[in-house]
Amino acid sequence: MTTTGEKRRGISIFRAKDSVDLGDSDFMAMPQMSAETGAAFGESLASGLGEGGTVKVLVRQGPDEGGFSLVHLWFKANYPLVRHTHDVDCLYYVLSGAAVMGSQTLRPGDSFFVPANAPYRYNAGPDGVEILEIRHGVERFDMKIPDASPEQWSAMKETSAANRDRWKAESLSPTFAANSG
Repeated sequence: MTTTGEKRRGISIFRAKDSVDLGDSDFMAMPQMSAETGAAFGESLASGLGEGGTVKVLVRQGPDEGGFSLVHLWFKANYPLVRHTHDVDCLYYVLSGAAVMGSQTLRPGDSFFVPANAPYRYNAGPDGVEILEIRHGVERFDMKIPDASPEQWSAMKETSAANRDRWKAESLSPTFAANSG
């Protein structure tokens, strides 16, 4: 029974096949960074970084639908995620593989919380990593990439170049592959 003013809601199903690439949506603003960082990031992308991951928006509800979002991140083996921030809180859940965050290794079933504007980064483990990113009450969010040392960018380019061919050959994450039948 609903009372006056309440909207009755039912179950919603969201199919992986209906997800959209984050870059094809307006969910995240273009990353903000200095010109120097933009050039270094561009060089990393050119060396193969762009082949190392996919980011899919699985769920994006408006406020009247509940306001949740769910994003699937798949970073392939040894992928070095650039240090960055978001302007909103994010909760992460590891589905498969491993994420190496400093001295911590997060495995399937582990999760972590990153408050708004807190810088973070991690590397995918040797088998890659699949992560769910959960937000609530967020229409859009931004990403900022702070300046990094030339050594950090050089290491990212080297890792990208060393893994580029392997990354290119992998087309579906373990979860999406299991759901493609």
